[in-house]
Amino acid sequence: MPTNSVGSDPDTAADTQAKPSSGMRGSRLSLARGVMRNLPKFANLLPPIRAKSVQQLRERLGIPTRTHETQQPFNLSTRLAIRVRKLGLEQAVQNVSKNGFGHIQDLAPMDFTDQLRETVRRIASAQPDGRANMLLDKDPIFEEVVLNPKILALAEVMCGKGALLSRLVGCVIKQNPPVADLHVTQNRLPAPFAEHNQMVTFCWACDEQTKEAGAIKVVPGSQHHRRPPSPDEITAQKDAEAVKCAAGSATFFDGSLWHSRWPRTLEGEQVLLYITYCRLALRPQESYDHLDSDWSKGKPFALRVLLGKEDGLDTAEGAIGSIDNLSKFIRMSNWSKT
Repeated sequence: MPTNSVGSDPDTAADTQAKPSSGMRGSRLSLARGVMRNLPKFANLLPPIRAKSVQQLRERLGIPTRTHETQQPFNLSTRLAIRVRKLGLEQAVQNVSKNGFGHIQDLAPMDFTDQLRETVRRIASAQPDGRANMLLDKDPIFEEVVLNPKILALAEVMCGKGALLSRLVGCVIKQNPPVADLHVTQNRLPAPFAEHNQMVTFCWACDEQTKEAGAIKVVPGSQHHRRPPSPDEITAQKDAEAVKCAAGSATFFDGSLWHSRWPRTLEGEQVLLYITYCRLALRPQESYDHLDSDWSKGKPFALRVLLGKEDGLDTAEGAIGSIDNLSKFIRMSNWSKT
């Protein structure tokens, strides 16, 4: 971007009320025009601020400088590495880097997990399938969950700083429930998946997880394939194993990891909470969430697709809140890979 000179150092210029020379007036006008093209929303701040370039103006306005470097996966910044070490998460990071999943011990005192269990159970048990989503505003305890220091640190390791909360789902799992096939969390993305992980899921165990109790099923190292499993691989389930986890701890896994859950064979029930985060990068730069269903009713289908009104995610129920929403979500997921 070209640099616009103002003729003299703005920091040593005379009284701002002094009448400028014609040359300076021209330079200032040129600067103003350039800034208004590039930073129109800050044009009203120009009179009291002098700068030799748009970059200098950004600095004086406190606008961060764009970086053109990308931190490689698991190559942590010094700041994040210190944070991970202080929280005792170094082994968890090593495990997820190698195997695609890891453990977090002692997420919170057990009385907190007991309270979380009762809250999830109360809300999820009211649903026919024992599964409740869109939980954040259902009880204040969920705010504490998504802000847990260990979870947030690992969310940044996996999805970068500024990661977004993608979903919050509570489950009450009873004996012999239907279970999903092996799959990947980021299945809306076309394969091969990006080397940088796009999503991460934490499974907060409110009860002990064992294979018989319905623990998470994983295929260690499968995230390195950077694709979903094929139908034959789903059937074979080669190298699949159960991830044991104590109550009050969590299993977390890469968005590319092949995973599912083992069917519960024990009597009774198990309570789980899934917390998923995703990268900020693909969020639209402009939000049209204020355009509600009344506005979009009767609009062309293609326009509703562009605004995310046909993917089942723009409702209070979320993608799994109804058959119609789930159908829309799967259809749009399939489209995104073509």
